[in-house]
Amino acid sequence: MVTDPESRKAIAQRAIDRAAARGAPIDQDPAFVALLDGWVQGEIEFKEMRERYLDLVALQAAERRGRWRSRIGRARPAASDEPKEE
Repeated sequence: MVTDPESRKAIAQRAIDRAAARGAPIDQDPAFVALLDGWVQGEIEFKEMRERYLDLVALQAAERRGRWRSRIGRARPAASDEPKEE
């Protein structure tokens, strides 16, 4: 296990470079970069970084689904105090 911040920084940079070369940049997400910095500094282990990021991605996906549903009218309408006309 690598614990030296300089070694971790080099590992992280290689991963960033490989992802960018594949057309999937990973260093543009501020939340991911913050987690990566925590790992580089030795504040969190890689497993924890991965779990936190997966939780974040799941939350973002759920939020996007919620916004999408509301735009197509599937979201529950707000209750209205106005009487219904019959």
